[in-house]
Parts: sequence; C-alpha cells; structure tokens
Amino acid sequence: MPIRILAAAAALALIGMTTTHAQTDTAAPVPTPGADDPDVTTERYKDWALSCRQGENSVRRCSMFQRLVVQDSNQVALNVAIGFLENDEGNRVPVAILTFPLGIYLPGGAELQVDETEPTRLQIERCFRRGCQSGMALDDKHLAQFRAGSTARVRIMQSREQAIDLDVSLSGFSAAFNALEASATN
Repeated sequence: MPIRILAAAAALALIGMTTTHAQTDTAAPVPTPGADDPDVTTERYKDWALSCRQGENSVRRCSMFQRLVVQDSNQVALNVAIGFLENDEGNRVPVAILTFPLGIYLPGGAELQVDETEPTRLQIERCFRRGCQSGMALDDKHLAQFRAGSTARVRIMQSREQAIDLDVSLSGFSAAFNALEASATN
C-alpha cells in the first residue's frame, strides 16, 4: 500500500512542531507556540497532545505528537507526529513522522522498538532546516504495540559507533489516537 509520505511529511510534522509541546518526565518545560492563535486547539492526553488547526475552506487538520527536549539546552531531541494521510487508493492511513535534530549520522538510519518487541528499521528520508525526518505507515501491528506498550525506544546514531536511545512514553497514546481518529471522521 504505497503512501505519499514524502510529499506530506513536512506538513504533518510541522503541525506538531509549531503548535504546542507534550512533556514527558524527562522533558524540560517549553513555551507553547501558537497558544494565542485562535485557529489552533490543543488537547492533552497524558504524555501526548492532539493539536488541530482550522485551515482554508474550514478544513480541520489534526495530528497527535510528543516532543522530547534536552533539559539543559531546551533543544528538541525528537518530535513524533502522527496523523492521517491518503494512500494511492484514496484511503486515509495513519502515518508517523519522526523528526530528529540536525547533525546525526544519517547512514545509520533509525530504529523504533516498543518495549521488548522486534525493532523496526527506519530510513531517514530528508533533512530540513528544523531537522531530519523519517516516516512510516502505522499498520495494525504497530498500532497494537503502541496501544499496549509503555515505551517506544527510538535509536539514532550520533556517529558510526555511538548510538543514542530516546524513550517516548506511550502513556496516553490510546486516548490521543482515539481522539485523532474521531477528528479525521469529522
């Protein structure tokens, strides 16, 4: 099932990166951009946030996300945004876009592992001014893992030999995803 991930990846990730911040226990507080924007609404579901923006022609675009921030520098270490995109058959499919900071070792790609399940390899597809991105369609297996899991570990490479593990809390994932699905049908 081919999906137009690259064409829409930047737009989906930007919804999560420019609207608000979902804190985890390891994240530092960050100001909430767009808090004064009447076209943006944000709902929190434990460690996840659902952000919706009213766009042109009254089209409402929503994504759920979690952002991990380095406490000492307030630098974003990882932004995970999940939303719905259309596949080639015109069906809406859930897609995750992971945005990493610039300066990582790109040939190393990334891995995503929920609790003790088998890791999924991810290619880092593009780099922009705000970071480098990897996208993946979320099939039923991945969604079930996220709903049942407690932590998703994302591994990126700082160099050929040095890996960095980033832990994404799955607390509130199910409630946020249910709200995202409901927003996609409205």
